Amino acid sequence: MTPPSPAGAAHAALGITAALLSAMAWALGAILFRRLGKTLAPPAMNLTKCLIGMLYLGIPLLFFGLEPLSLRDVLLLGASGLLGIALGDSFFFHALMRLGPRLTVLAEMLGPILTVLSAVIFLHERLDAAAFLGIVLTLAGVACVLWENAGPRETRGVTLRGLGFSLLSGVCMSAGIILAKMAIVRSSALEATFLRLAWAAGGLSLWGCATRRLGPWLKPLSDPRAVRQAAAAAAVAIYGGFWLFLVALKHIDAAVATALNSTTPLFILPLAAGLLKEKLSPRAVLGAAVAVAGVALLVIAR
Repeated sequence: MTPPSPAGAAHAALGITAALLSAMAWALGAILFRRLGKTLAPPAMNLTKCLIGMLYLGIPLLFFGLEPLSLRDVLLLGASGLLGIALGDSFFFHALMRLGPRLTVLAEMLGPILTVLSAVIFLHERLDAAAFLGIVLTLAGVACVLWENAGPRETRGVTLRGLGFSLLSGVCMSAGIILAKMAIVRSSALEATFLRLAWAAGGLSLWGCATRRLGPWLKPLSDPRAVRQAAAAAAVAIYGGFWLFLVALKHIDAAVATALNSTTPLFILPLAAGLLKEKLSPRAVLGAAVAVAGVALLVIAR
């Protein structure tokens, strides 16, 4: 295997770091949005996140300016926003309120697998043996952690509807990632994130108007406390989750970025132990170690 050039190694390091930081942000974001779900309905959480996120990203874009994009890239990012954010995140929030963070992410493990396969088929990405083994170990370790920590009390609350929402979320997000990867090569991550959010906000607003639910969705935001919670959760999701993940997509393969980003549950473990006082079982720690070994292989393979 030919060693990567210094520039290529720097791009890979940036992409890997961004993907892992994005996973960390989504761990915190899942907890924040779970709390926000006591006040806002899932579509309202999604729309609020998009609107606040556009404000967060619009301000720096005023200073940095916009890059010219082709109609093809605008449409690809638009479709990515509608599928991955408007639909994918709405399904995710529905599942989150029914299953809780860990079972929701466990059921969504279909998404990263679909993304890896789609990246090979549609983006013609090539994975060597080390990278492929790294992806398998990472996903297997994460699944082990999630399954071990889904205790009897949590699994009793599982519903087919909740599982269905989680699986649909994984499929939609996978499609959104592939579409974004096709466009991010020729655009900045900041501008691409803004466009995805704008299309998602437009789609959700039209849906809300058509179903006459837009008013009830946004009514709880008259409470200043709910606005503060939404602003904090959106900041973590937009800058940490969406933007950093597009930075990763820009610099490394979609398959690798997705596998690294799926390590979110590994960051949920210490948060759950510290904030919720949950005990970590030896099997969960072993699963985390397997996933970390997979991440290490992916880093070496780059």
